[in-house]
Amino acid sequence: MLMHPEKFFPKEFESGRASLEFLVLSISLFVPVLYLGLSLSSLQGASLATEAAARNAVRVYVLGAAEANPEGPVAAAVTLALSNHGFHSVDVLETECSAHPCRSPGGRVLVRVGVYAPLFSASLIPGDWGEATTLVVSQASGVVSAYGGVG
Repeated sequence: MLMHPEKFFPKEFESGRASLEFLVLSISLFVPVLYLGLSLSSLQGASLATEAAARNAVRVYVLGAAEANPEGPVAAAVTLALSNHGFHSVDVLETECSAHPCRSPGGRVLVRVGVYAPLFSASLIPGDWGEATTLVVSQASGVVSAYGGVG
């Protein structure tokens, strides 16, 4: 004898909670995905900003005149590049040179630029995962022009 499913599960147990279950499940999945997306977007923006700043700083070093003091124009180039991307402070600005003085023709210059990128974090999360910012550092290198910025 075959019985219909209605006999085992009467309609009184179907109370229409599927939309509520869908809503709770979708919100519980959407919030972490939104958090991850916003955090990754912030990190990507910081990465683009620091890369542009490091590249511009190296250009100032390698194409500038040999007798000029490069620290002022380099800092200005880095600040301008970062402010174009919405960052108003330089947290890391390091320069390494392969030759002394730094602007010797044919010498290699390495510039590191870093900023603290904001994350969408909660103070309830312990450890590094709960940090409000993270340091993003980029570097660029170039060879100083043999003409010292002339020509």
